[in-house]
Amino acid sequence: MMLTEVSYWGVSGMSDRDRLLQECFVQAGAEHGFTDVSASWERFKEFKATWKRRSASAELRITDYMKDSGTELISDLARGIFGRIGKGGSREIYSERLKQHFLSPEFIQRNQPLYLKRSRNLAYCQKGRAHDLQGLQEDLLDLGLVRRAPHAYLTWTKGENRQRVGYCSVIMRVVAVSRVLDRMDVPSYVPSYVLYHELLHLENGLRFGSYHDREFRERERIHPHHEEAERWLRKIVADPQFR
Repeated sequence: MMLTEVSYWGVSGMSDRDRLLQECFVQAGAEHGFTDVSASWERFKEFKATWKRRSASAELRITDYMKDSGTELISDLARGIFGRIGKGGSREIYSERLKQHFLSPEFIQRNQPLYLKRSRNLAYCQKGRAHDLQGLQEDLLDLGLVRRAPHAYLTWTKGENRQRVGYCSVIMRVVAVSRVLDRMDVPSYVPSYVLYHELLHLENGLRFGSYHDREFRERERIHPHHEEAERWLRKIVADPQFR
């Protein structure tokens, strides 16, 4: 996540969900000394919130993936955000209740399809021209390198990005591998290694601080083709003719 009293009850055209969001954030803001708070839903592709603050005022835009989450969870998010942007900001934004909510089948089933719809660079397929992400995942499972990730969605990208060969949305449980690795002349252990890297992020879940800390790097090196795959990735990044 990038991470005066407001009269809103009489605002014309404000929906129940808009009012609920405003109420939760006004109350949480007041707990942290903010007297002028405005919060609105935003159709972000990623799960995030943004804010502008000045003195005791704050204007926030909140991901609409939370629209159906209810008073308690929206209030938890509001307190987490104000705890982060207020004086002596807390590192932690998500309460344990929120983390459990993000892992729930209901949250994924409701929001993952919307996230996929908003993602323009996904091919929406696991089987590529040369390599099969589902098969590569099964190999990693058989080797005991990863655990099966419930509701994980694996896909190739449309574009052949050489700089960003893989990415993962932990909350939406979507893993994408760059199409640049889907070639017969690229050994299967290269996309396997990238997929392994992203699946480790899914296993680690929501974390604050470095996602690539020492523990993560040590586990990453367990992949049986770690060194060869790293050499291939450096070659791909360095060669502008690699298409």
